[in-house]
Amino acid sequence: MLNNKVSKAVRLAIAFGAASTAAFSASSFAAEEGAEKVERIQVTGSRIKRTDLESASPVLVLSRDDLNVSGQLSIGDILQQIPAAGAALNTAFNNGGTGATNMDLRNLGAQRLLVLVNGKRWVSSLGSTVDLNTIPSSAIERVEVVKDGASAIYGSDAIAGVVNIITRKDFEGVEVSVYGGENLKYNDGRQYSADITVGTTSDRGGLMFNASHVTQQEIWAGDRDISSMGNSSTTEKGRLRLTSSAISPGLRDSLLAQGYTENNAGESNAGFDLVPNGAGSAVGLDSFRDRAGDVYNYAPENYLATPQERNSFYVQAFYDLSDDVRFVSDFMMTNRKSSQLLAAMPLTIGASFGAAASRVDIHENNIYNPFGETLYGDASRSGVEGYIPFAGQRRFVEAGNRIYRQNDTTYRAMVGLEGGIGDTSWVWDASYIYGKNSQDVLTTGLLNLTRINQALGDNCSAATSCVPLNLFGGAGSITQDMVDFVTFDSVSREGLELKDYTVNFAGDAFELPAGVVGMAVGFERREESGYDTPDPLTQSGETSGNQRDATSGGFRLDEAYVELSIPVFDGLTIAPAIRFSDHSAYGSNSTAKVGVEYRPMDDLLLRGTWAEGYRAPSISDLYAGNADAYPTLTDPCNSDADTGVVPSLPGCAGVPNGYTQANTQIRETRVSSPDLQPEESESKTFGIVYNPSYVDGLEFTIDYYDIEVENSIGRYGSNRILNECTSGSNASSCDYIDRDANGNIVDLRNFLQNSGTYNVEGIDFYTAYKFDTQYGSFRTSLDLSYVMTNEFDGEDQVGVQYGDAGYPEYKGTFALDWSQGDFDAHWQTRYVDRMQNYYDVVGYTPFYPGMAAEIGSYFVHDVSVGYALDAYNTKLTLGVENLFAKEPSPEYINNDYAISTNNFSVTEYDVNMDRFVYVRATIKF
Repeated sequence: MLNNKVSKAVRLAIAFGAASTAAFSASSFAAEEGAEKVERIQVTGSRIKRTDLESASPVLVLSRDDLNVSGQLSIGDILQQIPAAGAALNTAFNNGGTGATNMDLRNLGAQRLLVLVNGKRWVSSLGSTVDLNTIPSSAIERVEVVKDGASAIYGSDAIAGVVNIITRKDFEGVEVSVYGGENLKYNDGRQYSADITVGTTSDRGGLMFNASHVTQQEIWAGDRDISSMGNSSTTEKGRLRLTSSAISPGLRDSLLAQGYTENNAGESNAGFDLVPNGAGSAVGLDSFRDRAGDVYNYAPENYLATPQERNSFYVQAFYDLSDDVRFVSDFMMTNRKSSQLLAAMPLTIGASFGAAASRVDIHENNIYNPFGETLYGDASRSGVEGYIPFAGQRRFVEAGNRIYRQNDTTYRAMVGLEGGIGDTSWVWDASYIYGKNSQDVLTTGLLNLTRINQALGDNCSAATSCVPLNLFGGAGSITQDMVDFVTFDSVSREGLELKDYTVNFAGDAFELPAGVVGMAVGFERREESGYDTPDPLTQSGETSGNQRDATSGGFRLDEAYVELSIPVFDGLTIAPAIRFSDHSAYGSNSTAKVGVEYRPMDDLLLRGTWAEGYRAPSISDLYAGNADAYPTLTDPCNSDADTGVVPSLPGCAGVPNGYTQANTQIRETRVSSPDLQPEESESKTFGIVYNPSYVDGLEFTIDYYDIEVENSIGRYGSNRILNECTSGSNASSCDYIDRDANGNIVDLRNFLQNSGTYNVEGIDFYTAYKFDTQYGSFRTSLDLSYVMTNEFDGEDQVGVQYGDAGYPEYKGTFALDWSQGDFDAHWQTRYVDRMQNYYDVVGYTPFYPGMAAEIGSYFVHDVSVGYALDAYNTKLTLGVENLFAKEPSPEYINNDYAISTNNFSVTEYDVNMDRFVYVRATIKF
């Protein structure tokens, strides 16, 4: 066994380099007198140093070479491409994006994956997700992804696993790298980067500095056929719906005399649906026409890939204070400037669009009101029994697009000591981390509803410092003075502060007949506090944008853990661990883990883990203020287009015949709760690692996983609430929905609660083979993820695409690498299995005949070639991402009834849909 351990140590040294942060005599041991010393290395997933790379937990390692081969500039984008990754936020999210890129594992949510840097926590958001764009790729040596529960070892959030990003160590010299690329056909989506790394080491210490800059330019949704159409009923011309019972008989007769059509004549919801058709400021009863399917295509005004610039600085240092004590420190700061762009703000007024919109009346004395009577936004102000308010819509194209600009700064500093205890095997480390994230968001093109109410009111003139608003004059009716009076720019601020104190000890506890028992023990205190301060008008709800209350809160978490590695007999090791936690918000809990490693022969490892996990409620979960959202939902109570009859569904009782929802974007109120408890999970993995000695360079792993999450914190889901209510499958869901007398949904309350359950189950397969020939060195690898179960609250989602969240049954990558002399070449293909459209799953196909019932499978190929100019210490790389310009399958003929924003999932498929060509040059001196 000694020779096997020595060979494994050599492989570790090659794979990891100088991975350990300390190099004390306690880190090595002699297997027997006179034998070679074998270095112990700490592998992510355990706190106990070991001599073997393979552990009970399945771990995926991405080396620096793997990162450099990729044409991606963000470590987040690289990690989102591994087969085990699920749907997570990235820079292709325009509507609802923040410029951040998260990582998800097993489709359990980014908040259930713990992100570490050099084994220690990174700064997260208010929702406990980490923006991986804050970590510069040029400073990374490798990434280790633990694909099982690890809360007993690392604490909260490690339900799905752990991503540990290891920075470069013992760097000597100066390295400069530049990169540039763009889409070949469309000449867009340009990306640039430049970075410099400087380092020096001595017998007692070392210092490294890294600075990097990344620019990512936009891609427009209108420049790709699949995303170029997105129709909204809120048009640039405007739309006004007047219910006959809400206006005087005289006005009704006048409208009929003008030739306008009264829809649903003779029924309770009879009325007019009018579009201004005048020119300039001209208004009158004759300046309208019947609405004839008028829509507004917002897609060309939206980004498909959002732009951003990132500047990062990283410094790390160590110094040996003595033979047994080392001082360690690092500091990282990243500033990100990012933006999203949406079409001009839609003005929606009237009770059918929510409480804020219902405050707006169009007064009879307003100089542009052609109807001669007041149109009330709320029935209570009309004084008329049975009054049904008007509904008005108009795109404020004269005000220009809505722009969301983030200025985000994250920094994190760590100082610590680490060392050995005398001549024993024990080592220790103690550290303090201070981290902070702050973000300012400027939003332009918003509408002030208080000003709009004044501008449409009774006493609006220059004498009252008010500019009357003309919504009825057709194109060009809204002047710049009107725009200036009713629009505003909003500034919001949010941030999070992290303080983390840790102490760890690890070493040999005692000896058993089968060997030495390894032990690790540690203590951690984590303090987090955060805030979100929206613009005052946003908090008051006096804006046409989403209302949001302020957030402020924090917590303290004290934890202690013990981990053991117990040799039972030659070849069998059991590794139990337990962690005790005390949280200031909800109290105490504990989690345990047991790992088993059995090696019946040197080439074969059988492994398994059982682990409890937990996720503490985040600051956002506990303390976020109420906030509006407007998801795109199709109301199942819409009347049949031919008969005008409302479906006979239990939850549609009381909705009048002829009802058609006023807007596909339905208002929901999102609510947090300070009474939330931690999520709890149980995970099991079983696997095989086979490295046949008779085939040098071949490796093979297969791992089964099963993760169950209970009491998960999440919103029940607006679409689920709506469907359960209308179908009658859960009548209590109707308690969360408010409709007006016309049937329109005016509020849908989407609460956070500890009620959800997840169950994910599947198999990960990985194999690689490296071999040398007279034609060069080759390496092939296949990484495949097979999902057997992906249930949320008992609903299995495997093989279903739900907008930007896809759950393919199979995902995989195959790579072929070649090198000879100064040349190297790389080819990788990524595969996403076909999926069924969610609308087809729930039986919506008859309503949307243009909808794709199935989203086709997706292959995309990436290639690169490199050449090393050894005489100049320079490496040149030319690469093409998406070699065959593969496009994803659209969900619909246009974007009208697609669940995703862009008619395809931006988490499963590439947004450029073009050959992205890039060059990279790296020189070291």
